[in-house]
Amino acid sequence: MRFFLFITALLLTACISVDALEAGAAKVDITGPIGTPLSGYGARMGRDSIAVHDPIWARALYLDDGETRLFLVSVDLIGIMPELRQRVLELATEVVPPENIILTATHTHSAQGATTRNILIRFVAGRYIPEVLEQTAQGIVDAMRNAYDKRKRAALGYAAGKQEGLSANRRYPDGPVDNQVGVISVEDADGNPISIITNFAAHPTSIEGDDFFSFSADYPGYYYLEMEALRGPECVPIFLNGAQGNQTTGNPEGKSGWERTESVGRLLARRANEIAEGIAFSDVKFRIANTNARLPLTLMDNLLPEQVFLQSLEINDLLINFFPGEACVELALEARRRALEHGYAAHFSVGLTNNHLMYFAPRHLYPDPTYESSSTFFGPGIEDWFYTQFEGMMSRKPAEEAEETAAPAPESPLQEIPGGGVLTLTGTPHEIGKLRGELFGADIQQRYKTRVIEPVEDGRWLPESGMMSYIPSFLETRALALPVLGMGSRSLLQGLSLDIIQEMEGMAEGARLPFDAFWLLQHAPLYDQIDDKTPLFAAPLCTMFAVVGERAGSAGLMVGRNLDWAMDEENIITRVFPEKGNPFIQAGFTWNEGVYTAMNGDGLVLCVQRLETAPVLRPEKAPIEFVLRDIIQSAKNYEEALERLRQSKHISGVYVLVAGFSDDKPKAAVVEFGKSIVVREPEDGLLLGMHLDAPGISDNERSRYAKVAALLAEMPAVNEENMKTILKSTDDDSPKTPAMSNVWNDMTKHSVVFLPKSDTILVAMPSVTGEPGDYVTIPISGEISHE
Repeated sequence: MRFFLFITALLLTACISVDALEAGAAKVDITGPIGTPLSGYGARMGRDSIAVHDPIWARALYLDDGETRLFLVSVDLIGIMPELRQRVLELATEVVPPENIILTATHTHSAQGATTRNILIRFVAGRYIPEVLEQTAQGIVDAMRNAYDKRKRAALGYAAGKQEGLSANRRYPDGPVDNQVGVISVEDADGNPISIITNFAAHPTSIEGDDFFSFSADYPGYYYLEMEALRGPECVPIFLNGAQGNQTTGNPEGKSGWERTESVGRLLARRANEIAEGIAFSDVKFRIANTNARLPLTLMDNLLPEQVFLQSLEINDLLINFFPGEACVELALEARRRALEHGYAAHFSVGLTNNHLMYFAPRHLYPDPTYESSSTFFGPGIEDWFYTQFEGMMSRKPAEEAEETAAPAPESPLQEIPGGGVLTLTGTPHEIGKLRGELFGADIQQRYKTRVIEPVEDGRWLPESGMMSYIPSFLETRALALPVLGMGSRSLLQGLSLDIIQEMEGMAEGARLPFDAFWLLQHAPLYDQIDDKTPLFAAPLCTMFAVVGERAGSAGLMVGRNLDWAMDEENIITRVFPEKGNPFIQAGFTWNEGVYTAMNGDGLVLCVQRLETAPVLRPEKAPIEFVLRDIIQSAKNYEEALERLRQSKHISGVYVLVAGFSDDKPKAAVVEFGKSIVVREPEDGLLLGMHLDAPGISDNERSRYAKVAALLAEMPAVNEENMKTILKSTDDDSPKTPAMSNVWNDMTKHSVVFLPKSDTILVAMPSVTGEPGDYVTIPISGEISHE
């Protein structure tokens, strides 16, 4: 009898242990070695890190409900690159199937890059370093193994609460914000915290100034510290960033610098802890679903994959969708609405998981000239694609969907008539477009080839000036020009109804073309009629001048410069401190390695202007902005810079203003690259970027420089405020939307006053209304100050 009771008790214990939840959590410091490039900002230009402000972590949670085992891993990185995920899976323990390992990134912009070969990502991630990839992957796997080794009986609960003021829409003041804070709490059998997970959507991009090249987890790092203080050092806090594509951090306490970063992180932890206090624990069942989904077609097919690994996780009636990149908040809000409609009690979106395919913008924002929309490469229908994929992985289906039966195949809607046919279409805009695209796909593809691809490949659609004219012969023209044309043409979608856009999405899908390709085909006739293709791509125009000697007062030398640029860009001022050569400061955009506007630590100033009316041939060697980039870093003095410009005989169609000091005397010259190279020097202490009597300059250029000359003529001695006044001048009758004949106009992207004697520049950017903003004082090294 005792033996029977013993066996019964043993069996009951076994049954309980099989069904009971096990969990373990661990963290490992994976901070890269100093000198590793940081990932997140093109403004860093791939340069090396110089310090560690706070650690970079890999945090892993092991979960086992008796049937399903999984690892949920969060890493303080910009994203999970395919090379990193592959290496982690190669090294990972076999206790969890590879498809049950969920790898997410917090998206800090201040952790190591160097983990991918993809040139699209390396622009912000720096050079690929195999040793950094290996170290990072090993640290992640160590966190997973430690979490597994620490597993114990556990309980799990979850809840969703609200926050106010911790996040904001970073593009539109009245744009949508995800104010949800999702929390998952894991405790051991004695009620001690094992881990607490917080899901919140906002870009960790608060690091700047002197710590721009320092390692940091950004505000999630302070979330970890505060949560550990609240829950105890044995608790492993985990942060899951949401659909943060167009979300940024708020500033409810009105802090600045690191104090703002700390404020957001700690406030988030406190709010999550409040939500966790109300969590009820219950029996838990996991369901993890995954699919290798074929992505929509893209013009970036040479840099992006054809398919992507997607995952979703269900914890009882909580659904978590994982995006392989940066989804805009609209996608998360709609995915949540659909999940609740399917019967789930709560829904979290998590971004930057298992891959980084850039941004995913909703259809209605696709035409907007924002960074997110410009970095969306899978067409305006990418949001519907995600909804379809995620709904396909759900275990809960609407009742009507379960009872739905397949409809009979419709009769052909196409009827032939002499010389053509009649097409009858019904259904949603997408269905109409798709069927039409399928029916006429061969013809559409042929016309795309002859009307778009061939004009690009044979040069008819390439501008005679501007950046696209610099494509070297060893690169496939279409690989670069078509994506640029496609992105640049999206603004032509503004004003169209969403129905028309969706119908074109369907036609593109049916014809097996990327949406951007199909849209280019729609206005191919318009592009063919434009003689000058430069505006399709954008070209650098500007106003530049120098004041030298006594006219410049105690400064001795001042240079003024406005850069006009047709495309919408994110302005970046970059201060460079190279291991070899001169430190320098340049004004430009997030992406450009070359120099349009710059000054080095020896007071050498370089600015370039392209002639509006001059045809520009593709140079045989480096284009002008890369010539200037080399000179600004390596030239020892003004004379060497001027001589190197004289020797750049492969350049044409541009003027370069070079200024600096020679034997402590201020010098300036304009090097004109026309049919021959001409060097023009100041007259009476003044030097215009273009001579008013020069042949071949446009009316707009002549007007801008005439206004500069007239204003300078009224100033026997010129100071900093005079320089600002000149650069910000517009016509009185149109101050907000000035024409291109004005010094400050509706294409001006930055206005710079160079003060070489003090190694300082004064910079103004356009305000939201297009008017000149306030000038900011930026030394090559030292503190930045505002007006």
